[in-house]
Amino acid sequence: MEPLIIAATQETPGVNFDKDLGKFLIFGKSFPEEVKRFFDPIIYWLQEYEANSNEETKFEIRLEYFNSSTATMLLEVLYTLEKIIHDRGKKVVVIWNYLEEDDDMLEVGVEYSEMIEVPFEFNVIQDY
Repeated sequence: MEPLIIAATQETPGVNFDKDLGKFLIFGKSFPEEVKRFFDPIIYWLQEYEANSNEETKFEIRLEYFNSSTATMLLEVLYTLEKIIHDRGKKVVVIWNYLEEDDDMLEVGVEYSEMIEVPFEFNVIQDY
C-alpha cells in the first residue's frame, strides 16, 4: 500500500500516512474551502487500510486549528478507525496533541473520545 503524503498549506493540514512505517499523522491547520474534496482521498485511503490494517495503529492528530466542517470530516476519519477495532479486531489508539493552554482543543478531543469506541491518549505539546 502506497503512503499518503499531503503537504500542509495555510488552509489545509499535512497528512503523512505510511502503513509500512506505522505512521499516521494529521497536522497543521484545517479550514479548506472544499472540505469534502480535501478529505475524501484521506478517508478512501483509510478505508483501504482498514481492509488490511496493521496489528496496532497509532493515529496522531496534531491540529493547531480546524473549522466545523473539518470537525465533521475528522469524525468520519475516527469512525473508520473504530471499524478497525470492531471489524478487524486490531488495536488502535488516537494520540490527541494540544497546547497546555489550549483548553478548547483538549475539550474537542475529549468530546471525540466520548463519541467513538477508540482509546485516546492526550498529549500536551510545547509547540506545533
